[in-house]
Amino acid sequence: MPTPTVGAGDGRRFAGAVAGALVAGIGITALLMSGERKSGTPSELADIERAGLAKLGQSAPADDAMPDPREQAVIQGGHLLLSGAAGVAYALATDEEASVVASGIGFGLAFYAAMHWVAGPLLGLKAPEWRSDKATIGTHTLLHVGFGLVTAAGAKLAAKR
Repeated sequence: MPTPTVGAGDGRRFAGAVAGALVAGIGITALLMSGERKSGTPSELADIERAGLAKLGQSAPADDAMPDPREQAVIQGGHLLLSGAAGVAYALATDEEASVVASGIGFGLAFYAAMHWVAGPLLGLKAPEWRSDKATIGTHTLLHVGFGLVTAAGAKLAAKR
């Protein structure tokens, strides 16, 4: 694999990766919010945000309370900030020659592992992923692979312009 280099097209590629990551993040946000409405239970992102508040000694809504608009803005805003940061990470970790499919899948799986298998449990924000059922692991895997593919496609498209 070629070593990532900084060149004239990198600004466009970085912007494309961030744009792709934000588009994917918005799509995942829409799915999670739709799931909240259908199930009547807060999404996993709400659970993570509330665990973070508790870690900081702040009060949080009851576990089963649906997020109000202010809380939803905080939850989804944080999710999109993380998505944008992931886009930057993708651009830093790959180069212009990276295959969209291979780099997108690889990045999506690495991001999933970092967030759900390592960072979330280490920070005490979520239960370790290995305790989840197969359906949850499968869903998380598919969502993050899709996230990686859209991020990689955004970077590739922007770099070609």
